[in-house]
Order: sequence, then C-alpha cells, then structure tokens
Amino acid sequence: MSHTSDNFVAVIAILVIFGMPLAYAISHRWWSHQERLEMIKRGMSPPPPPPDPRAARRAERAGYDPFVYSRVGAPPYGGADQSPQYADRVLRKGVNIAMIGLALLIGLSFIRPGTPGPWLLGGLIPLFVGLAQIILALMSGAHLGVFTFQGPPVQPHTVAPPPPPPPYQEGPYGWRPGSTTELEPPVGPPDVSP
Repeated sequence: MSHTSDNFVAVIAILVIFGMPLAYAISHRWWSHQERLEMIKRGMSPPPPPPDPRAARRAERAGYDPFVYSRVGAPPYGGADQSPQYADRVLRKGVNIAMIGLALLIGLSFIRPGTPGPWLLGGLIPLFVGLAQIILALMSGAHLGVFTFQGPPVQPHTVAPPPPPPPYQEGPYGWRPGSTTELEPPVGPPDVSP
C-alpha cells in the first residue's frame, strides 16, 4: 500500500512541477492570441509585442545598433580596418570554436583508438570552422598578441578605366545608340490561282 501511494505522490509532483508551468504558458499564449484576433475583428490595431532585451544585447555584441538593428561600421572580412574591436571579437570567437573542436576531436578519438571513423567529424568540423574564422579575422586586422597580419598591400588604381561610351545619335524618337539596320518587310502571302 505504501509503495503505490509513493508512486502516486511522485507522479503528481512531476505533473505539478512540469505540467503547471507548461499549461500556464500554453494558456497564456492562447488567450493573448484570442485577444489579438478580437481586436483585429473589431478594427482596432493590436499593440506591438514588447521588445526582447536579450535580442538587443545580442545585436549589440554582433556589431549592430541595438535600437535599429543595422550594422554599425563593421567591415567585411578582408576589408579595410575600420573596426579593430570587431576583428578582435571575431578572432576570439574563432579561437573558442577551434578549441572546442579540438577538445571534441580528442574526446571522440577514444571511441576506437587507432581507427578513424565518421564520428571524428563531430570534432573536425568545428575545428576547421574555428581555424577559418581565425584566418579571416587576422586578414581583417585582428591583433594576435604582438602579431598583426595586415594582408598584401592593395594598389588603389590597378584596374583599367572602362572604355568610353559609343557615340549617340539624335533622331526623331530621341537618342539611338549608333546606326541601326532597317527591318525587311515581311513576305506576302502566296498567290493562289485556280
């Protein structure tokens, strides 16, 4: 008898601990949705959802203006060094991802020592993604201790100028590019005689 009542109490406790918050979240969202639908049916404009403060912090860390979510002077990879802090953040992320990949690779290599297998991709993929991010950050001007890679010097005027545009002729219908050939008149229908 005691064993059955203990199981019953455990099941009720689990339902209360996990089920009540879940039921509250589902019912709250459903009632909010119903409220918005009724406001729309009656021609009222529902208020916008409240801003998520976590989204603003993520946007600011990624180099966006947290209020407008637009890029704030972050250079593209390999571009001009306009924001060294951005390149240093990308370098730090790349080092973190590469080290996580290396740790996963070492841990996964103990599954079957001496024989490589597809399970090693779980460590190789983040390792190489991190290495690629490190290389791109260094090319963007990130500082790795005292070492800074600036990339090859870029010559600003090495591209040949475009050819001049063809001369335009004025005509009765506006401008025309150069001379045009006239279309031949279509061939008439065959002459059928009885």
